[in-house]
Amino acid sequence: MAEHFAQLKTMSKVKKTRDTVVLIHGLGRTQASMLPLSIRLESAGFRTSFAGYKWVNMTLEQGVERVSRQVERVARRYGGPIHLVGHSLGGIIALHLKRSRPDLPIHRVVQFGSPNLGSSVAENLKSNSLATWFFGPIVSELSEDLTTSPQRDPDVAAIAGDEFPVGVAKVYGVSEPNDGLVTVRSAWGHEAGLRLTAHTIHTGLPLSRSVAHATVEFLQTGHAEIPDD
Repeated sequence: MAEHFAQLKTMSKVKKTRDTVVLIHGLGRTQASMLPLSIRLESAGFRTSFAGYKWVNMTLEQGVERVSRQVERVARRYGGPIHLVGHSLGGIIALHLKRSRPDLPIHRVVQFGSPNLGSSVAENLKSNSLATWFFGPIVSELSEDLTTSPQRDPDVAAIAGDEFPVGVAKVYGVSEPNDGLVTVRSAWGHEAGLRLTAHTIHTGLPLSRSVAHATVEFLQTGHAEIPDD
């Protein structure tokens, strides 16, 4: 009986100290878009939670604030460390949250296709009245350089997609390797200590097994490579 209680105590301790990963979806997406990644992270031993935001008529600052309140609740419930994984705008929010809230137990951040240096697609959309009406002020912000620090952070990884044909992307003002919405150069930005490229399009980044594998490896060790699918 004493041995049984000792085992339960040990299991409880492991559960309490298990790292938590908060998943943040992209612009125009929902938490469901991050579900496949959540399943893969849970299989690797992480606890996962989702953070959402209402992106219509939202500024970046408002998005960071909304997600920060959700991360606060996760921290109160589970403690730290907490890792943030964000797709597109979600990755921008994740990095800005890490920088602006040193009081939270945020350890590592992984960005998928985040326009850290701005998006030429957003640049084109901000002059479209229908797009600005639908998306709000965030479109204009995503056309700008969103760098928060000139220093590379070893606890930040940026994974870019490069599968979209450059010839097709030129129609949208993109003339270099890209995922259909964000260039590799912009996705890598200035701050990521680890920069990787995956052979997929923008929407495929959170669905890719290779990207999930690299994310797990980075969160566990601080290093990673993109394996072949």
